[in-house]
Amino acid sequence: MEKTIPCRWFMGCNSQNGFYSLFEQFTRPEEGWRCILIKGGPGTGKSTLMKRVIKLALQRGQPVEEIHCSSDAASLDGVILPRQRTVLLDATPPHALEPQFPGAVEQPFSLCGCWDEALLYARREEIVRLGREISGLHWQAVRYLSGAGALLQWSAGTGMWVSVDNTLVRIACPNMGVSFRRLAAETLNWEKIEHYVQRLAARELPDLGKPGSEALRLLSAVTDRGTILFHETISTLCERVICLEDPCGAAAAALLPRLRDEAVARGYHVISCPCPLSPEKLDHLLIPEAGLAFVTSNSLHRVPLAGRAIHAQRFTDDGSAIKSRRVRIRFLQKTAATLLRQA
Repeated sequence: MEKTIPCRWFMGCNSQNGFYSLFEQFTRPEEGWRCILIKGGPGTGKSTLMKRVIKLALQRGQPVEEIHCSSDAASLDGVILPRQRTVLLDATPPHALEPQFPGAVEQPFSLCGCWDEALLYARREEIVRLGREISGLHWQAVRYLSGAGALLQWSAGTGMWVSVDNTLVRIACPNMGVSFRRLAAETLNWEKIEHYVQRLAARELPDLGKPGSEALRLLSAVTDRGTILFHETISTLCERVICLEDPCGAAAAALLPRLRDEAVARGYHVISCPCPLSPEKLDHLLIPEAGLAFVTSNSLHRVPLAGRAIHAQRFTDDGSAIKSRRVRIRFLQKTAATLLRQA
């Protein structure tokens, strides 16, 4: 029997801009997924059902991907069966999904018949009180996360580079406010980043001569158990790890999108993993076909994996520029960390 190890992800999280969801990618008709949308209230057995599906699939040697809930990390929000191109999803808020192509793409599955309606009605006052209390606490947590994300966010105030006909062109962007990532971004040398991408791609990513593709997953999230990074998933999918030591996250925000674009252009299927607080920024990039992972390690999530380490400072113009901003950067980091702990 084939031995399988489930990959674990998040597909939704609370970010600085509200709830961020990747669930909708499975309901696109062109992707070819069979999507089972599970409906039911709390405690009706959605997570239990999915755990039993996982157990059965593993017993049969099937590859499995677990989708964990960022608000309750011990609970499941979904199960992906890639070999069957079938996914089971908790389709209730905050990631509510309704069938757009019933039967053809989505199959609704209700567990509402499993609840004891008479008992729930008898305890409705307690249920309503707890529900409102939970909503209030959740609102507070999201506000703290929003504040932390604002301090940490990637700011393109100094402009960004894009590739047009194999030529780097700089585009001016509006100032998004002060963040420690912006302070670090001002010292980046974009030519060094592009040179690294081209050199690495030539060495590690031979052209496969087929269309590439991209899937989106979250490797980490701020949860009820603190910040969780599913580092086991990285080692399950990729034999080699290149760890970018990037305290500010600015180098990763510039480097990883270029690596992603280059890999897809050369025919690889990549798994892009956004930052849970600022989803417009990539934190990690996995290329299973090449057995290669690029991960970001910083104070938000330490990556406890052996592999080649490179420091973000190699992509800067002048190390002294970062040093001159060190006091301000540390203040922003500590303030963000305090907000995250409170969340």
